[in-house]
Amino acid sequence: MNPSNINLVHFPAVIKLHADDELLLIANSSDFENNQNLKNTYFQPQDMLIDKLGHVFTLHKTEQLTLLATSELIQLDEVIKLIQLHLSNHGACCVSKFSAHSIEDAFKCL
Repeated sequence: MNPSNINLVHFPAVIKLHADDELLLIANSSDFENNQNLKNTYFQPQDMLIDKLGHVFTLHKTEQLTLLATSELIQLDEVIKLIQLHLSNHGACCVSKFSAHSIEDAFKCL
C-alpha cells in the first residue's frame, strides 16, 4: 500500500465509518499501511480519517488505499461526541461525562 498524503496525517488518528459508531484507532503511519482490515474494507465517500489536530481525510480504495486531504477541520467537541458514541456501543457507563483537553488526549482514551 502506498497511500498518498500519509505524510500529512498527524498521528494518532481514528477512522470513522459513515454508517457505524465504531472508531478504529490508528497509532502511526505503519499501523495504517499494514492494517489488513483496512486493505479489505470498502469505503464510502462519507468515511473519514481524523488526525490528532482535527484534520479530515477521505479514504479511497482502488488498487490501493489512498488518503485525500480535505479542508474540513473537526473540533474537539465533535470528537468527544464521536468517542462517547463509540464508548456507549461498547457498554461503557457514564459516557456523557467523558471529556478531554485535546483531540490527541481524547484519542488516547481509545
